[in-house]
Amino acid sequence: MSQNGQTLRVVIADDHPVVMLGIRTLLREHGAMQVVGEASHGGELLALLKGESCDLLITDYSMPYEDGAGDGLPLMQRLRRDHPQLPIIVLTMTNNPALIRGMLAAGVNGLVGKMAMTKELLLAINAVMKGRTYVCEAMREHVASVEQDDQVVDPSILSRREAEVVRLYARGLSVTQISEQLHRSVKTISQQKNDAMRKLGTTSNTQLFEYARTHGLI
Repeated sequence: MSQNGQTLRVVIADDHPVVMLGIRTLLREHGAMQVVGEASHGGELLALLKGESCDLLITDYSMPYEDGAGDGLPLMQRLRRDHPQLPIIVLTMTNNPALIRGMLAAGVNGLVGKMAMTKELLLAINAVMKGRTYVCEAMREHVASVEQDDQVVDPSILSRREAEVVRLYARGLSVTQISEQLHRSVKTISQQKNDAMRKLGTTSNTQLFEYARTHGLI
């Protein structure tokens, strides 16, 4: 699997050593691919890509928040802005429809669930390097319906912006910290959190955390 017979240069990013080992093993076993850089959080990844050329990025979606780089949708958007031509495949445990659609809207080329990595990562690489978008089998049903202007038809379903606020809140960030990471006002973040709770019928932060845990937001 290469470009014009050349070795495919790959950068990988994940904060779990076992996942990194799994990716390296898969790429090594199938030849014509070389891992030229590794990162464990967003800041490290952005710094690495500034100094290391590569043909493909395989990255986790949720990584530690360090160096002000953030993770999740802001990181995906930053990567696409800074590297508009770089193919990006995201490995994630997230199964929330709003966040899946949000990743695609941010310009991610491939989405693969971590549980399906050994089965589908190579399929995703093959598709993405041919200029196609790849969504793993378990996620395809979530992208069948398309959001328009970040609005959703079913009020019980969160918009991708609300889902991202809930995800970060459940990870322990305050409303102020979320506003800084997402570059929105504290008032807007607070309103989106309240709107999410209203849609979900939750009345406490504990219930909101439980929703995030059971719906793949953390």
